[in-house]
Amino acid sequence: MSLTFSFPFVNTPAFYTGTTLSNLVPDVFPVAINGRPYLIDQKSGRYSRQFEQRVRDSQDNSTAPGEAAINPGGLWRRGEVSWHAGAGQKYADVAESQDYRFFKSKGVDPWTKGQLTLLNGTVLRSQSTFAATSQHMVVQDGRVYISVNGDVKFTTDPFAASPTWTDCTGEPAGKTCTAMATNGDRIYLGFTTSGVRYIDPAVSTTDASNILINTSETYYMLGFAKGFMFGAYDQDLYNIDAGGSKSKIIDSIDAGFRWVGVATGQNAVYAAGYANKKSYVYKVTIKSDGTLDSGVVALELPTGEVATAISGYLGYILLGTNKGVRFCSTDSSNNLVAGSLIPTSGDVKKFSSNDRFSWFTWTNYDGVSGGLGRLDLSTFTSANTPAFATDLMYNSTADVTNVVIFNDKAVFMISGVGVIVEDSANLVSTGTIETGTYRWGIPDRKFVARVDTRSLPLTGSIVSYMGLDGEAYSTLGTWDNSSDVENSFVGSDEKAIEARFKFDLVRQSATVGPTFTRWTARAYAAPFRSEVFSIPVLLHDVLNVYGKEYFFDSTAELKELRTLIADPRIVTLQLKDETVSVIVESLEWTPIDAVDREWVWQGTGVVTMRSVQE
Repeated sequence: MSLTFSFPFVNTPAFYTGTTLSNLVPDVFPVAINGRPYLIDQKSGRYSRQFEQRVRDSQDNSTAPGEAAINPGGLWRRGEVSWHAGAGQKYADVAESQDYRFFKSKGVDPWTKGQLTLLNGTVLRSQSTFAATSQHMVVQDGRVYISVNGDVKFTTDPFAASPTWTDCTGEPAGKTCTAMATNGDRIYLGFTTSGVRYIDPAVSTTDASNILINTSETYYMLGFAKGFMFGAYDQDLYNIDAGGSKSKIIDSIDAGFRWVGVATGQNAVYAAGYANKKSYVYKVTIKSDGTLDSGVVALELPTGEVATAISGYLGYILLGTNKGVRFCSTDSSNNLVAGSLIPTSGDVKKFSSNDRFSWFTWTNYDGVSGGLGRLDLSTFTSANTPAFATDLMYNSTADVTNVVIFNDKAVFMISGVGVIVEDSANLVSTGTIETGTYRWGIPDRKFVARVDTRSLPLTGSIVSYMGLDGEAYSTLGTWDNSSDVENSFVGSDEKAIEARFKFDLVRQSATVGPTFTRWTARAYAAPFRSEVFSIPVLLHDVLNVYGKEYFFDSTAELKELRTLIADPRIVTLQLKDETVSVIVESLEWTPIDAVDREWVWQGTGVVTMRSVQE
């Protein structure tokens, strides 16, 4: 005879085995927990199901309430009110993120606190014959001297619509200019296999026939530091005196070692060079008798990071490499302490400093343009790491070889193109800034409901973009209502884990553009919210369901439910036709009767469960 559910159990196994689903739900029983079916005690009034609170209550106890005082139950805010700490911050609201930093930019000036404006444009200001691959440039006595291959020229106004470039005379015929440097008095020139010559502007601004060193040596590097002149040919570095005599300062044992420059430090001269993938910066100190000591290594760069430029400013050392820029201070022994690498595309060939800023060459920034980067030496984002951002750009991806600051404006050279100058008569037509990526402090999904922007009374326009979860930017809209100071665009109700934003500043006229002062993204956090179930189940040995009796072991049922609390795990809750993954959190047992003398309690157990996201 086969058993049916109407037979009582006497020393026989239960009619269920704890499987995840019960086939008695929903036809016989309304609910099952971990495959065990139950009746609901409807008269208890304890049945409930509700979602947990989306956001816990919070308080802002500061004396000057800020955004933390805003109700967190509403839209969560992220944004920026200044950009003066510079670029390079990919993630904007993680623990180590810093205020006032962004990811990257082009054509915008972030250096005035609390505002973002367009930079000046750039323009080519040289003749077609200047499109050479060998280019050098210095500023001397109100003139910009340049070399293009073997020709040396100067102008007193590189910013003029048609600058007058005066040819210098006396260069050795058929020779390429390999080095150029100035001590503030003369311009010194190295030529292939022709030693060193100089121009003395006090006598003649054009005569390059003066010979300092008359040899067949090729000096590929000339420089001044601490009042001393240095030159390099082959692997060796020399100190050159006013009469052209030279003494070897550093004799490299590697015949392939080449020097990239010298720089004035706080208490020493620093000279940088490389051989293959290894680069070193040497320190050369001044002895008590005023002569130079032999050079010793003050800094060794990581293998593969090759030194390409060195410059001294205000006692600090700026080092350019094939990977970017390093700012260096000195320790008590005059060794260099390098900061974090500021990465660039292409070799950093030159630096030029003025006031609180240092400019450096930046080749092929984005596959379209190259030009300059700028360091703000008044703001540091970490030890020996100044704030930085891109600066003037020109539509060429060729090597940017040199930069000088002349009359407080930048002049730079691009190989095969010529001399590029800052164009104060025209702003760039469009500048762009990209924020870091925001996650609003939680890994769960959210959606950005609104993106707000502010400016000084608007001139020109501001275009807002948003990118979700690493996807391409989508346009939110263009704000172009003249003289407005605030605007808001609808974001998106698409759920995402993270979002980033981009803003284009578009000029109104050649010299007038917008002044961007703030943006805010308001997001609604939409994490998975557990549903809390409180279900009063009848735990009786005999239950009558639709006229049939079903037999249970209430003591065993209580034990099974308690096990799910003592040993938490994900189980299945069946409610009629619905199945939910849950964790059992608590059990409130209310006995109301006992069976026979064995004191087997009968009653209602209120089981509280919390749903789990699949």
